[in-house]
Amino acid sequence: MLVLLLLLACWDALPSGAEPYVLATTSRLTTADGATIALHHHPAPGPPVLLVHGVSSNHRYFDLDEDHNLASWLAARGHDVWMLDLRGHGDALYGGAGRGDQTRQFTGWTVDDYGVYDVDAAIRYIQAVTGAPQVDYVGHSMGGMVGAIYAVKHGEDALGAMVALGSPGSFSREDQHVGLAATGMAVGGGSLLWVETPALGAMAADLKGVLPRRMAELLYNPANYAPATVDAMLRRIASPLARSEMQHFARMLRDERFESWDRSVDYAAAMRSLTVPLLVIGSDGDHVVSTRAARALCDAVGGEHAFFLASGGSVAHEYGHLDYALGEHASEELFPRIEAWLRRR
Repeated sequence: MLVLLLLLACWDALPSGAEPYVLATTSRLTTADGATIALHHHPAPGPPVLLVHGVSSNHRYFDLDEDHNLASWLAARGHDVWMLDLRGHGDALYGGAGRGDQTRQFTGWTVDDYGVYDVDAAIRYIQAVTGAPQVDYVGHSMGGMVGAIYAVKHGEDALGAMVALGSPGSFSREDQHVGLAATGMAVGGGSLLWVETPALGAMAADLKGVLPRRMAELLYNPANYAPATVDAMLRRIASPLARSEMQHFARMLRDERFESWDRSVDYAAAMRSLTVPLLVIGSDGDHVVSTRAARALCDAVGGEHAFFLASGGSVAHEYGHLDYALGEHASEELFPRIEAWLRRR
């Protein structure tokens, strides 16, 4: 979750003028409520899988460069990979029905809209293009939450298997970081239209060495990254954070529930009716989403589910919140587990 990246990240990276690694082809779609989303495709002959990013992020989280790339890793093993830029993120920053491509999408929606409209439009498009009756799903952080929202609102018939990386299913104040996050979201949600995290991320990469290393550890484990990877992450992944979604998160944090904006749906409770196979990966080293919160999402579903702890004796390296796809050893320690779960469907 790249929230206020300038204030949390470590600035020991080396500046880089290299262009982002580009391989996927891109399609822009209009959702049922008139927003614009972008889908990026790594084609392969196997079953389709949709990868969905987290808060203030974009599809580059799964497609950073040749060496940090869950998308191409899965495609090389036969999975037909599609990556989503949610409205207002990445290549979906501009656009919208009747407004043209140069109109900025920067606020006016909640976390509900990502699952109800954006994920729904993406899955319908993938089904139409591929002819596949079901689409597998991998979400990071908020991406796992909006996958659950989609399943609750639209049913699970179109879903194959699901994987959530560092995604919360609860917001208990017994977790130490929840109170601080609630305060920050409430203040930001009430005073800002949006947070320009892309500009802050680029500034962070240029002004290396400004903030203490300890602050970086809130988002990632610095021991899991080469300096050039941190630099690429700061420059390529951050997307604006809208006031409306900040307000929704602030409400969930305040109410200590994974709930809809209007409070009419307790998503964690509604997930009991879901039978889609769900794998959740969390870590004791994740200081954004606690192990408790990640396990809550795993245990919420009524069907087959499993939890993998990416820390301690289970893996050789402790994983922070951004490390599940970007850590230097993720392709060895986590990607095979993700791929094996998808194949079980």
